Amino acid sequence: MIEFKNVSKTFRGQQKNQHVRAVENVSFKVADGEIYGVMGYSGAGKSTLIRMINGLEKPTDGDVIVDGESVADLSKKELLQLRRKIGMIFQSYNLLVTATVAQNIILPLTLEGLDKTEAEQRAEKYLKIVDLWDKRDSYPAQLSGGQRQRVAVARALAHEPKILLSDEATSALDPETTESILSLLLKINQELGITIFLITHEMNVIQRVCDRVAVLDAGVIAEEGPVVDVFTQPKQGITRKFAGVSDTLGVPRDILKPYAEKHRLISLQFVGQTANEPLLAQVQDKFDVTPDILAGSMGYMKREPYGRLLVYLKADQQDQFDGALEFIRSQDVHVEEVEI
Repeated sequence: MIEFKNVSKTFRGQQKNQHVRAVENVSFKVADGEIYGVMGYSGAGKSTLIRMINGLEKPTDGDVIVDGESVADLSKKELLQLRRKIGMIFQSYNLLVTATVAQNIILPLTLEGLDKTEAEQRAEKYLKIVDLWDKRDSYPAQLSGGQRQRVAVARALAHEPKILLSDEATSALDPETTESILSLLLKINQELGITIFLITHEMNVIQRVCDRVAVLDAGVIAEEGPVVDVFTQPKQGITRKFAGVSDTLGVPRDILKPYAEKHRLISLQFVGQTANEPLLAQVQDKFDVTPDILAGSMGYMKREPYGRLLVYLKADQQDQFDGALEFIRSQDVHVEEVEI
């Protein structure tokens, strides 16, 4: 559906002969029907990438292919046709403040030449999908931030695109509202089959909805792949920072020192069904060791349960400890010994 082939983008700086490399040799593919996320800090090049998908920016080198077409090679007419396949939602909503919720959806459709009756039918259909049909006669100022974002989503969907682009769409929202928008994106992806490409600096957004992710660092992809793989076993420092991965799960090392002096500290990561199993109880029964959980967290990587634990394991004999670790690893749990 979307493919970046060795894409680089250079902007001319404010001073003579100054050039800024925003994106460098970026390559990845977004499959039809998946939710793909690009994560990075401000200035990493995320916005440049998303603007190249709909042709608002053209690559200096390389090629961006969308729905089988090279975006840079399209004529103005062909580019307009491509953009009609692409919906976009923004952090700032971009709603018409003097138009009602329904009018915010109907007016852009009629400007594109759609019959007014059909435009009204689409407004009803997509406002019902985002659970805002009862607000159709309200104005944006009368809505909460989350409701305004839902209107923006409905407006984008009303054009019936194949691709939905999300440009930091949840970064201005509180956590509860963010969760509602992410649930809506999942619903849209599952029920309508729309491919979603999003950029964000929020780890929870990637974890909650994305199938795959690219971590962008100063215009270069640091890591790319399935979300579960990238964030449960990150290879690069920036990815570990985003994932909040530390072998002590944030517990200060001076607090852990007394435990480490007496027994072994281990860090465990669970993904999928294993996260719901009473693994440590089994370890205690099988190997006569005493596990004590010092820190932990549970959540989801999209639909997969995911958990992390910091455990100190009291074992009288080395072979008990070794046997316990071997058993834990055999249960598809990632294990690391923690050095303090």
